[in-house]
Amino acid sequence: MGMLSSTHSTSRRSFLAAAGVGATTAVGGCLDSLSAGLGSSDGSQLVIVTAESETGTYAASQGIGAVVDEHADTISVEAQPSEGTEDNLGRLGRGEADIAMIQHRSARMIQNEEEPYDDLEYEPQQLVHYNDLPWLFVTNHDWTSIDDIEPGSTISPTPGESGTSRTLTDALDYAIDGYEQISISYGEQAGALEEGQLDVGVVTISNFDFEASWVQEMKQTLDLNVLEWPDNALAEIEGDDGIPIESIDMTQDGLEGYAHAPDEAMTINIPYNFVVRGDLDSDYASAFLETMYEQRDEMADDHAYLGYYTDDEWWTTRMYDDMPFHPAAADFYEDLGVWRDEFVRGDE
Repeated sequence: MGMLSSTHSTSRRSFLAAAGVGATTAVGGCLDSLSAGLGSSDGSQLVIVTAESETGTYAASQGIGAVVDEHADTISVEAQPSEGTEDNLGRLGRGEADIAMIQHRSARMIQNEEEPYDDLEYEPQQLVHYNDLPWLFVTNHDWTSIDDIEPGSTISPTPGESGTSRTLTDALDYAIDGYEQISISYGEQAGALEEGQLDVGVVTISNFDFEASWVQEMKQTLDLNVLEWPDNALAEIEGDDGIPIESIDMTQDGLEGYAHAPDEAMTINIPYNFVVRGDLDSDYASAFLETMYEQRDEMADDHAYLGYYTDDEWWTTRMYDDMPFHPAAADFYEDLGVWRDEFVRGDE
């Protein structure tokens, strides 16, 4: 899996019922002033940034923020929408946010000191696992495989030029070439497919369990085929550490309604985690995690994404290899009994 550390002892479906809630990916962000300097955290007023306002990821972050804000004694928390991972890292660096969602590609680039993260003036440190989004390519053509896609076809591998989009196009490059990449928002994919403006779109199955409402609407509107990966491309993708791939059971309740889908589909699974700056006050980081943990049942009632936190191992289930943990998070996970030898503690 490359940059990911994962455990699979969690029974995902035991923590929530299938629900039609929104999902997201880290869409293209603003890298301007990415290293504009730390600034100081605005006291105990913590800001969480995740994704666009219409997404389930943002809605779930609002749930976290509201619960912690209500129950924590020493901090207050506000969730704000953002343009995704790159925007989040920029806002974290400028002191405009305190807790930021990122995805595995940016984590790899930070660890490898690749542009545009080669001169960050702060050290991102991991706080907690947030969610998994496995992605599938879909079409309303009579194609059933990625290699059925015809030259010149239009493909929208998530809107914008996000890290997720680049991960998906990296995978596509192992199977096809000569397509036209375009950007269609999630809610507009069904119309674009129906009108012939789009040949191939994407869907995601949040945490391998349930579909966003926009995915369900696509299935209701179109005869939607899930495109399978050809064996030769799959073999190459599995050898690429930068493309996390994992299978999903498409026969489970709530995933029916596709015109074509294999019983087991291979997905590009993007794990998203919360990171903070290394200079975040340890008392604030501890208060955030401890309040989340104490109120995990209330969070589970608030949003389907948050039901997973009722399982202790979910908190560190897919962390990024070699990226350090904030010291307060390290202490928290040691006490919780989910700290692993391969994890790295950040500087105090």
